Amino acid sequence: MAKVSTIDSYINDSPPFAKPILKHLRSLVHKGCPDVQETIKWGFPHFEYKGMLCSMAAFKNHCAFGFWKSSIMNDPAKVM
Repeated sequence: MAKVSTIDSYINDSPPFAKPILKHLRSLVHKGCPDVQETIKWGFPHFEYKGMLCSMAAFKNHCAFGFWKSSIMNDPAKVM
């Protein structure tokens, strides 16, 4: 995958199977944490809120999601 500068471009450059997954994960992150900031670090999407919150990535045959700060998330609707 070529170097990307936005999460939109990362998703657009991802394998076809991964695009809806990444879009859904992105939507859930924003729904669960409206103040989250998007960034690209180490070539893949990261989301920051009071530091690193989570990241997502697409590979040849799978997607990954890493979550660091579940303890600060308030999720009464059980979105995540």
